[in-house]
Amino acid sequence: MGTMSFFALLFVLATLPGVARRFLPPMPQADFREGPQAVVVVGAGLSKREGQHQVPAAGLRRVNMAIHVAEEMQLPLLISGGGKRPSGTPSEAELMAAALHAQWPDAVPWLEVESRNTWENAVFSACLLQQRGVQRIVLVTDRAHLCRATLCFQHQGIEVVPLAASRLPSPEWMPSAGALAMLPEIYYEWLAILWYYARYLR
Repeated sequence: MGTMSFFALLFVLATLPGVARRFLPPMPQADFREGPQAVVVVGAGLSKREGQHQVPAAGLRRVNMAIHVAEEMQLPLLISGGGKRPSGTPSEAELMAAALHAQWPDAVPWLEVESRNTWENAVFSACLLQQRGVQRIVLVTDRAHLCRATLCFQHQGIEVVPLAASRLPSPEWMPSAGALAMLPEIYYEWLAILWYYARYLR
């Protein structure tokens, strides 16, 4: 097989959802007998448009999934995210809550607005949850991010049922641009997990 053919084969394999799925970080064991007491969704960063900070598509996807679950299970919703932003500008959580109110005007989520990364999402959210007597949660974020987020919340003593707000396309063996686009995110998450183990999860 020539070099070009080899790289062409790698490219085709990278477009297959079944291949990409096998590279996803594994989900930590997360099970408990009693039901969850709240739903927690973590932010996906902030984007900027015409000088204004906005919730990116991933954040909107996460919060929409979270509110549907919270409504269905009749549970309170906590939105976690401060974001790296200039002083005085809205946090991720505040912007996600504003987007939520456009479709769910009666929703009154709890907000955690200080965190700047996944570890701080867990630390600051756990503090708010424990003040409210919440020990067991459904945690909503994107599938690639779920492993790291779950580990961080479990490290704070919170019991977690992870729920993915994003999924790979199907069928598994049908080439997909979505699967190819997910590979950099998977690569980033593996590096981030290693870094978190070195810095936080020891």
